[in-house]
Amino acid sequence: MGSIRSELESAGLVFPDFRRSNVEVAKEVAKGDGALIGNGRSKLFFLTIDALGYDLLEKAVAKSRLLKGVFGKGSLERISTVFPSFTPTVFTSIDSGLLPSEHGIIGSPLPIKEYGALRDIFGVSWWPAANEDAVVLFPQPKTVLQMAKHKGFFYLQDEKIVRKSEKTDAMKSIRVLPYISQDDFVFQARKLAKTARLVYAYIWELDHVQHVYTKTAKQGFEVVTYLLERLAEKVIPYLQKEGWRIIITSDHGQLSTKRKDAIFLGPNSKIMQDLAMPPWGTESTMFFEVAESREKSFETRFGQHFGNRFLLYDSEEAIRSGLFGRGYVKPALRYRFGTHIAISKGSYTLRYVAPSSTIGKFGLGHHGGLTKEEMQIPLLIL
Repeated sequence: MGSIRSELESAGLVFPDFRRSNVEVAKEVAKGDGALIGNGRSKLFFLTIDALGYDLLEKAVAKSRLLKGVFGKGSLERISTVFPSFTPTVFTSIDSGLLPSEHGIIGSPLPIKEYGALRDIFGVSWWPAANEDAVVLFPQPKTVLQMAKHKGFFYLQDEKIVRKSEKTDAMKSIRVLPYISQDDFVFQARKLAKTARLVYAYIWELDHVQHVYTKTAKQGFEVVTYLLERLAEKVIPYLQKEGWRIIITSDHGQLSTKRKDAIFLGPNSKIMQDLAMPPWGTESTMFFEVAESREKSFETRFGQHFGNRFLLYDSEEAIRSGLFGRGYVKPALRYRFGTHIAISKGSYTLRYVAPSSTIGKFGLGHHGGLTKEEMQIPLLIL
């Protein structure tokens, strides 16, 4: 039997390349230079655009004269994100410099022993709370704090995210500029072009557009292109005029799916008979805690029902393969990885619907898995 890496790659999936990743880009930005971002200009504008996959940017540039004229003059490379390709996972790594095997934020909901339950990660701050009595779920954003040591540093972030983390020690210790709209982002970025020297900025709208419309639908692609053209027309030239080096990357790409490819597990699903608790993770990557002595039954059931759509691995073997970064996980975090992990072979999704909840609105775009669309992201330097 081959390695997990070779099996994933044979299935057309992508094993993360942590040496050429968005995490390393952020570390180099904090340092001021490096193998990925190069060196030269002293002013750096580091922009992460949520869900800007390499394939999406490449297509948008090819079809837009404006983007071709602005982005086409820069250096574009294909780099990797971390796994799972899921926003809280990735930004925990980007902000802290730690890999998923080191911080354990690998999905939402996520089992948290201190709460005795699965916890929605989107409902809490992704930076550790200032309250000493609070449960510490996330590591310190050491890479961001390293950036903040530079003279003239500003963190340009959506005001909803700032508000969620405003009481944390880290957020209190850095210069933050919240923006309330895309117009406000343009205004703040152009203002910073004349006053700042290092900016860490984030834009989230592309992710939402693709979740709702998908990047493959005409409307979805046109909206994405419009948002990128707005950036190319109203922000990039002003930064370049003031001598900035602009570094653009993403947290992940997105994959378009159809409702027929979605699998919904409920409390009465047969596979639940083999589990010690409900599954967790992302729609593309699901973690399971199999009950004692039920491993063979679970693996057989899973193979029969989902084997043509998902790859199933022993979590310990997946950890040792380096899929999450280091080939080990701290004992205090090991339970979050469960006993087994299921990874989608493509656009298939898997969701658990709790007894007290409903399926809700179905998102047409998703991420969290290992497809090229999800894992391969751009590094654009202008």
